[in-house]
Amino acid sequence: MEHGDWNNPVILELGRAGHFAIITNALDAANCMSEEWPLNSGPAVDEAVLVCLDAVLGKASAEEAREAFLEAVREAGLSVRPDSESLH
Repeated sequence: MEHGDWNNPVILELGRAGHFAIITNALDAANCMSEEWPLNSGPAVDEAVLVCLDAVLGKASAEEAREAFLEAVREAGLSVRPDSESLH
């Protein structure tokens, strides 16, 4: 899978109401956490960035990256669209 592509995207609301991001792979997730994340860092986001980059390099599975990203989302208190959360 190129860039650690996910079978099911994660759709989350970032910061302000109505600003959604559709994350479809580990590379998108790593970029999102680096560029648009509301918190500078935390244990879950730090781990998720590493796992996502490993998935891009083929050293971790796409599903491991998705799960780590969802944990970072929970840590940051971001809202995930219910339809994307139920897909995993």
